[in-house]
Amino acid sequence: MYDFFEESQTNDTQTDRQNVQQIGNQGEQYTAFDAFSNEAPTQPITLNAFMSPEQQQRKDKLRLLEDERIVQIREKDQQERLLKQQKQQKGQEFLQEFKKQQENEITQRRNQNKQKQEIQIENNNNHNQYKNSWDQIASNIALKDGEYPGEKDVTQMRQAILNKRRDLTK
Repeated sequence: MYDFFEESQTNDTQTDRQNVQQIGNQGEQYTAFDAFSNEAPTQPITLNAFMSPEQQQRKDKLRLLEDERIVQIREKDQQERLLKQQKQQKGQEFLQEFKKQQENEITQRRNQNKQKQEIQIENNNNHNQYKNSWDQIASNIALKDGEYPGEKDVTQMRQAILNKRRDLTK
C-alpha cells in the first residue's frame, strides 16, 4: 500500500523539481509553500492524470482510515500515559505512607527499648542491694502474720524461709 503512494509521490516531486528549475520566480514561491507541506498530518489529495476516479476514491478512503487509526492510536497512547501517571502517583503515596508508618514503628521500638533498658538497670541495682538471694525473696513475701491476704495457712512456709535466711546470714 505504501509503496504505491510513495512511487506516485516521488514521480510528482521529480516533475515538480524540473518545473521549478524552469520557471524561476514562480518556482521559488512554490518551494516556499512546499516547506510547510510536512506540517499537515495528511497529504493533499492531488488528482493524478493516470488515476481513475475509483482509484482516487479508494486512495481517499485509505487515507481517511489511516487518519482515524492514527487518532485512535494517539488517544490510546494518551490514556495509557494518564494511567501510568496515576499509578505512579498511587505508588508515591503508598511509599510515603509506608515510610511514615516505618518511622513511627521505629520510634515506638526505640521508646520501648529505652523503657526496658531502664527497668533492667533498675532491677540490676535492686539485685545488687541484697547480699543474699534469700534476703531478696524474704523482702518480696509478706512475713508478718497479719500481712498475708490469702485464706490458706502459710505459717510453715514463712517459718522455713526465715530459717533459711538465718542459716545463710550466720
